[in-house]
Amino acid sequence: MTLRHHTITSKVYSCIRDCNYRNAIQILQSNLKDGAPRSRPVLSLLAYCSYHDEDYLRSSELYEELLEMCPSSEQYQLYYVQSLVNAESYIDASRAAASSTISPSSPFFQQMKLLQAQAEMEQGLLSEAVAILTQCNDEDIDTVLSLAAIHFRNKDYISALEQYNVAQTIDDRSIIAYYIALCRYHLEEYDVALRAVTDIIDTAAGDEYEGDSCLYFNLKAAILHAMKDVKAAKAAMKEFMDMADEEDLLDAVTIHNDAIAKFGTDPATAIQKLQCIMAVQPQQELCPSETLGNILIMALNQGHEDLASETFEAYKHVAEELLTHETYSYVQAAVTSMTSPNATLESSVAEHAKRLKLQMKRLRSNNTAFIRPGSSRPMSSRSSRPSTASYRLTHRDLAHATKEFEVSVKQFVPLLMLQAKALWDQGEYAKTEAFLQQHSEILGDNNIFCENMAHTLFLQQGDKFEESIPYYEVLINSHTDTSNLLDLPAMALANLCVAHILTNQNEEAEAIMKAIALEEDNALTMGEVTESYHNSIVNLAVGTLYCERGNYDFGISRICKSLEPFDKNLSPDTWFYTKRCFLALASKISKLMFMMNDTMLHGIIDFLDDVEAEGTNIVLDDSISLTNEPTTIASEARQLKQMFVTLST
Repeated sequence: MTLRHHTITSKVYSCIRDCNYRNAIQILQSNLKDGAPRSRPVLSLLAYCSYHDEDYLRSSELYEELLEMCPSSEQYQLYYVQSLVNAESYIDASRAAASSTISPSSPFFQQMKLLQAQAEMEQGLLSEAVAILTQCNDEDIDTVLSLAAIHFRNKDYISALEQYNVAQTIDDRSIIAYYIALCRYHLEEYDVALRAVTDIIDTAAGDEYEGDSCLYFNLKAAILHAMKDVKAAKAAMKEFMDMADEEDLLDAVTIHNDAIAKFGTDPATAIQKLQCIMAVQPQQELCPSETLGNILIMALNQGHEDLASETFEAYKHVAEELLTHETYSYVQAAVTSMTSPNATLESSVAEHAKRLKLQMKRLRSNNTAFIRPGSSRPMSSRSSRPSTASYRLTHRDLAHATKEFEVSVKQFVPLLMLQAKALWDQGEYAKTEAFLQQHSEILGDNNIFCENMAHTLFLQQGDKFEESIPYYEVLINSHTDTSNLLDLPAMALANLCVAHILTNQNEEAEAIMKAIALEEDNALTMGEVTESYHNSIVNLAVGTLYCERGNYDFGISRICKSLEPFDKNLSPDTWFYTKRCFLALASKISKLMFMMNDTMLHGIIDFLDDVEAEGTNIVLDDSISLTNEPTTIASEARQLKQMFVTLST
């Protein structure tokens, strides 16, 4: 009998040595089934093997049984709580840890408190978790990292960053540097974050791309995407996906970020990829929590309101958990506004505006020169003398409150613009202006607010052209040294130039147009972009303006210039606006309202010859012309040329 037990023990320890825990479990369970009493050593080995086989629920049951045998065992108490935490039985883990008899002088006390804090944090009891960690050694790396994780979970990225910086002085592992970069990303310190994560990737070069490398490349792509460098974001994702040959390395986060990076060029495929990820149960870790929100926002941006509505309804049971309050309000308002006027949206905007005003008031009272996000102008309090309230917040708390305000503003803008859009779509531009103006104090120089306000003023024409200029100029002035005019919406730049011209500020318009042309040439020469239509769109807008005002000589010359070089700028869209101006000119000539000289005629004929040569293979639509040939830019250019030749005779 002794020999048999010796053989069994040998087999069990051999399996454990080889990490073959499943076989060890089978041997131990068969031993228990033989009718032997519930042996503590057997149960202890069985619990150990079950834990390492990742059957945490079973190991917790076994350690609970062992505690009934040895209630004072500190090791069993610790392992029981550890198994419960890994089994995600956080409430039971909290209760077990709270009733533990492990003394503060015990070597297991630190680990027990860390597990208890983790259990509290996973239940969302963050303040309780912090209180528990005060009982731990504050110089221990695990204590510091646990505090950092709690602050991060609470979206207090400033405090989290401080703790991760402390952790890095104790341990220089790459994963800690990653979390520092991640905090910088959430604080929108993109340049610093990008340098940090690039250093991590460069340091890890030569190692196999697995494990944490996925985190590093995904963060790099996310940072580049936030910096609006979509080309570099795509390159970062491609670099990792090329290295990760095995499909299992392409996790849901990688697929998610790859879809986001490619949304600009292939939105349909991007949405389809995200829908595939959502097919996984959305509450599982396999599915990034941002997936649902990104599907909904992408669908709305592409005008697929029906898809957004269906997706929102399908996942409504988890939407409040997965979406931020602001995103949920925005999507709900956008979806419901499809069928009926949305009073909910109005109340939501009013609620957010009220909360922002309170935040701004608090910041003003604590800082006599509080500067609005995106603004270079301080919003000083009424008195030049610092109030006693300015000492209520520490510098750190003030920085945190300012960041919170900035985030709140960013979340508020989409809701505000959705309500403004309802007025805009009805052509009520004066009402749209008045509505936006109500929130100008809160939004300050926010780019989205200024762009939409500028468009609203521009479309009202008259004296409003001059009023639109400062708002458009905010977009230019807000850019950093690393950005250029090509990062701005082309239509905003075109409208700014037109507004300058209509208010007799031609030199300013010319300066902007020259700057755009120079930056576009440099970007194309350096290979920073493969195509750019900014210069073409601005010249086309300015040319159209002059044509509408009857100055066809200058207007047509600008329009002709807008399509150069033809191989890059000639497209169905640019040709549509170009031919409208030529048709308007032909109409004026036919009615004897404009006299065309020979120089202008020859210029037009030469231009149309060039368009015909380049537009041979550019099909405009599926319609068939009288010659049973597809309609192309070349065929329309020939018709225009014949029209002007006829008019000239």
